Amino acid sequence: MSAQHLVAAIESCIMLMTFAFLYLKLVPGLRLVTFRQEMFAVRDELFDYAAAGNIRFSDPAYRLLRQSMNGYIRYAHQLTFFRLCLIAIERKTFGVEEKTTWHDKWRSSLANITNPETRDRLCEFHTRSNVLAIRRIVNGSPLLLSGVMAVAFTFVIREGWHDTKRVINRAAEVALSKIVDTNSIEEDAAASAVA
Repeated sequence: MSAQHLVAAIESCIMLMTFAFLYLKLVPGLRLVTFRQEMFAVRDELFDYAAAGNIRFSDPAYRLLRQSMNGYIRYAHQLTFFRLCLIAIERKTFGVEEKTTWHDKWRSSLANITNPETRDRLCEFHTRSNVLAIRRIVNGSPLLLSGVMAVAFTFVIREGWHDTKRVINRAAEVALSKIVDTNSIEEDAAASAVA
């Protein structure tokens, strides 16, 4: 091996180590900050919607939705695929029952809203916050990301390529729901916001 080849090999190793450092140390922090900022933006839109007089701040649906978003923001660093798998294993191993208290309250609070436009808008805020959470989980796991791509590919074959964003979001939700109950993610987020 000549000196030029040795120098090129050392430079390549240094570049690979630099790239690995950037990818493993900086990208997760950037993903966390980005998720929180996006969730803050959705929560701010919800606040503006209520401030415009469309719903009372004391309304149970508003409060529950805000509680869920606050939980996502506060515990975003714990919102990972690995942690969800551990929680699912723990629940199955020790027979811990899935909690549905938040979802039960959410459904009943939506039923009490008489204006269908307000109900639809609150459901839109709810969906947006859940999509952000699911995207955070999926983008943090190469294994889950490859599963989402496989599911998205089957959706495209079965239904056709109409709306890229809808296909990918639906694929992420389906892939994640095969492993863990997606409702439990929100249940845990809402419970942690109260604690």
